[in-house]
Amino acid sequence: MEKIVLKAKNREELDSMVKRTLTLGEDEEFRIKVLKEPKKILFFNINGEYEIDIVKKGEKREISRVKPAESRTGSGKNDRKYENKKNEARNSGNGHRENRKNDGKNTKENTKSGRKNWNGQNTENKEKNLGNEHLNSENLKIQKEENRKAETEAENSNDPNFDRIRSFMKEFIVNSKLSLKIVNISKEDERYVVNVDGKDIRYLIGEKGSSLNAIEYLLTSVKTLKNIKVVIDSNNYKEKREEALRDLARKKGKKVLDSGRNVKLNPMSARERKIIHEEISFIKGLKTESVGEEPKRYLVIKRIKD
Repeated sequence: MEKIVLKAKNREELDSMVKRTLTLGEDEEFRIKVLKEPKKILFFNINGEYEIDIVKKGEKREISRVKPAESRTGSGKNDRKYENKKNEARNSGNGHRENRKNDGKNTKENTKSGRKNWNGQNTENKEKNLGNEHLNSENLKIQKEENRKAETEAENSNDPNFDRIRSFMKEFIVNSKLSLKIVNISKEDERYVVNVDGKDIRYLIGEKGSSLNAIEYLLTSVKTLKNIKVVIDSNNYKEKREEALRDLARKKGKKVLDSGRNVKLNPMSARERKIIHEEISFIKGLKTESVGEEPKRYLVIKRIKD
């Protein structure tokens, strides 16, 4: 019996995938088992998981006939006799191994005892010193973290935007029914950075950060948050994404210089296009051009004609 697992947004999409994926013989059929139901939460589409079994027609009836036949034979008694002999042999072997193990253990203990008498005092002193150093290092880290938290809390208490952002994010997390938590909210230059983490963080990030960008846009529609810049992040995803975009710009730029042909990039958010624009501006002989309308606006990298 062959099994495959498919992911789909709904049953209609699953049926289409099954038709494209499977080629069944005349004596074959497939059965669908739902491993995980699909969900739609706000603008998140979470795919369901389905296990597809390919079986021979009538295979289920054949299996059901085999089981009673086995129970009528004397195989059960033979199995028990064989199992008893097997256990006796195992117990005998275990006894010999246990004796050898004890002999080896006694030898090791005697050796360790001799070594301890030789340099036991030095080892104890070293362990004490290492323990004290580790303790001091941990205490220093804890103190620094407490000082940082105290400074952050003092700054936050004077800024009402922290409470507004936290209130919005808490409500969003509850309504989305995603397993997420707010790690912290900080202020960097003129923007507020909300760090979020949790089991369902991949749904919050979305494909290439698309969901993060959508939530940031949603924040701008909140009356009390209209005039401030809020960035949603998780485990420095935005920083990693920016570095990946700059690397992409350099590679595509080199391709344009080598081939002389324009390169079209996939649609991106305004923030991501700005990063590409900036990186290409550092490469002599190249320029970028924005084409299309939001949200499908994209960039084209071109050579500057002499």
